[in-house]
Amino acid sequence: MVEITPDQTRSAPRHWYGLAYLLVFVAGVGFFLLSFIALGVLPGLRLADTIASPAQADMPDYTAAELRGRRVYASLGCALCHTQQVRFLPVDVRRWGAPTAAWETRYDFPQLWGTRRIGPDLARETSVRSDDWQLTHLYKPQWVVPGSVMPAFPWLFDGRADRPTAAASDLLAYLRTLGRAQQLGAGKGVNASLDTGMDPVMLMEITNLCAAPFINPNQARVDDSAPDRVQAAAGRDPLFARGSTLFAQNCAGCHGATGDGNGLAASGLSPKPKNLRQTQFSTQGLAHILWNGVAGSAMPAWRDLSTLDLASLTTYVQSLHPASVDPAQAPASILAHGAAVYASNCLSCHGAQGQGNGPVGLLLLPRPANFTAMQPDTTRVIQVLNEGIPGTGMPPWPGLAPADKQAVAAFVRTLYKSKAEQTP
Repeated sequence: MVEITPDQTRSAPRHWYGLAYLLVFVAGVGFFLLSFIALGVLPGLRLADTIASPAQADMPDYTAAELRGRRVYASLGCALCHTQQVRFLPVDVRRWGAPTAAWETRYDFPQLWGTRRIGPDLARETSVRSDDWQLTHLYKPQWVVPGSVMPAFPWLFDGRADRPTAAASDLLAYLRTLGRAQQLGAGKGVNASLDTGMDPVMLMEITNLCAAPFINPNQARVDDSAPDRVQAAAGRDPLFARGSTLFAQNCAGCHGATGDGNGLAASGLSPKPKNLRQTQFSTQGLAHILWNGVAGSAMPAWRDLSTLDLASLTTYVQSLHPASVDPAQAPASILAHGAAVYASNCLSCHGAQGQGNGPVGLLLLPRPANFTAMQPDTTRVIQVLNEGIPGTGMPPWPGLAPADKQAVAAFVRTLYKSKAEQTP
């Protein structure tokens, strides 16, 4: 009879324990591989098929400059604060447009979608801001966005915001591509399947938002009317203090603290910000500018502000023009001479009634001044006639005699409509 020692009886359980550890290890590795395939590989393959779909054959490829700019964007860490992904949420769609689709990143590897939104999303940035605004913002963000936490990148420039290096120009070229494919309609042939598991009310809201033509709330546009509530509310004294605060927060960087057009950002912008102290604005005229911006310039729209805030800004800006800075209306003979000079030299751009809608003016950006909604001082009119307005279609008029300039300046001021006529 064979005897079993105590050491032999203890070895059997140890052997089974070792097998259990091995089985747990193998099961863990298998579960990890299964999860990796199910959650990473398969969705990745599906995403790759969607991105490579032939339906997007008309999507423009990157140029060499745009590719270099993309590398600059990545090297500066822009994706750490700015996302490039409009989420499938009403709050995102309302502010930035249609949700980002996979096909839009067809040429992007790696994607620069980002994970934190400290600054605004840039997925639809093309055509929202002017080039000079973008460059000034890169040179010194706080000049155009007072209070911004974005760092400055002065080494991308030769000492001034209007002197970009090749790297800054490439970065600007890349910023122009963000949302370009969507804007050009490159994805209209895509049969995008919506998540039917979403809340039906939210899904309907997003669908309706995507169906309507989208315009970024800061994108300048032309020929649109401002809400009547902005015009009706302007002019009330309680709005002045609020308007002063809003002006300091949003406008002083370009127009200057006193509204003289010499803000810190002015040196990098063309055309220069308007000197608000040299022009009297009607309520309707200011409401139109704040709601629509000035297309062709760095002046954005402010449709993301409430109508009360817009009315407050209107009230404050109107206060910047000193009262009674010009003499009384000129004699009839001078006005008649000014009307003749205007008809010969200004009518084709500014229009017969001075509304900035002449046959040539309708082809220009920025549009010519609407003299029915703004009344420049005589000294301002003479200055413009002598120097023109760089960055616009307004040239200098050295051929006009001083008497002609004085006469047309007097006539232009008569085109301004009274406050009662301007306010609905």
